[in-house]
Amino acid sequence: MLSSRAIATYSTVLLLGISGLTAFNSPPSWLRSGSVQVDNPKDEVLLKTLVQGLSEAHYQPQLIDDKFSQRVFDLYLKRLDSGHRFLLQADVQQLRKYQNALDDELKQGNHPFLDLSTKLIEQRIAETQTMYRELLANPFDLTVAESFETDPDKLDYPVDAAARRDYWHRLLKYQTLVQVSEMMDEQAKKAEKPLAAKQAGPITKRTPAELEADARKRVLKYYDEWFNDIKQTDAADRLALYASSLTNAYDPHTEYFAPQDKDNFDIALTGRLEGTGALLNEKDGQITVADIVPGSAAYRQGELKTGDIILRVAQGDAEPVDISGMRRDKVVKLIRGRKARKCA
Repeated sequence: MLSSRAIATYSTVLLLGISGLTAFNSPPSWLRSGSVQVDNPKDEVLLKTLVQGLSEAHYQPQLIDDKFSQRVFDLYLKRLDSGHRFLLQADVQQLRKYQNALDDELKQGNHPFLDLSTKLIEQRIAETQTMYRELLANPFDLTVAESFETDPDKLDYPVDAAARRDYWHRLLKYQTLVQVSEMMDEQAKKAEKPLAAKQAGPITKRTPAELEADARKRVLKYYDEWFNDIKQTDAADRLALYASSLTNAYDPHTEYFAPQDKDNFDIALTGRLEGTGALLNEKDGQITVADIVPGSAAYRQGELKTGDIILRVAQGDAEPVDISGMRRDKVVKLIRGRKARKCA
């Protein structure tokens, strides 16, 4: 049976295939020697501690060699750009130079591969964010037959920026067509039930051009929200993705938990939560109160109501933080605190 084992460094947690909760002993000699100076010492300690824990405590230890490096590389690259929507083939070629070097990086405590991949993916995401709005600004020619591969495993990375633009053109056109199809189905159902439709109001049959314009607006709204979430991916999120790829290289059931993920895991496992008692929802860039847990602090205080929009959050006497457009998990991190701690 798999259970958890805590790594008591920077509140980082690793779920290992062992039993018991203990602290790690001093690291092995190959982890203590040959350290390389890096920009963020916390990342160095985290990665070294992670490898140390896996090497000492995993039920099936792995050799940290080139084969292990290749497994980590393949997992991470697949998760970094799972749909092949951002990175170009030239970017992937740059990253492949590190395919057999990740084991050495882990032993030395540095991470140039992670730094380069973060730089490349953020650059390509910024380029794509400008492009998708341009593509959705004009109507698609729905009379032109084009194909689109929906399985990313069957796709290669785009050769260049032009090929990536063509991919996004096909993707957005496909998703627009899906929306048009759904709206046409809704329109047909209303026509089949004239009495119910009449009671709801006058029936206005929209033209294909009107349906296409409305469909593009829906797709645009979806991607505006999606890219807003992506923009809030920070260095800690990138590091967590890399660390998870490292642990999954052992087996699919060995997981890395970043601090907030560890908190969520503990809550799900124990059923205990210290917080305000307000369940939050994210919609159209706003954080709203979805429900109030009976008996909670928010319930007893009585001012917070279902449907309220949260604009700012403050812990204790700290300066309130504007949360407009902030991702729900980051808002929860700001609100959640220890018992008896004031949150406004």
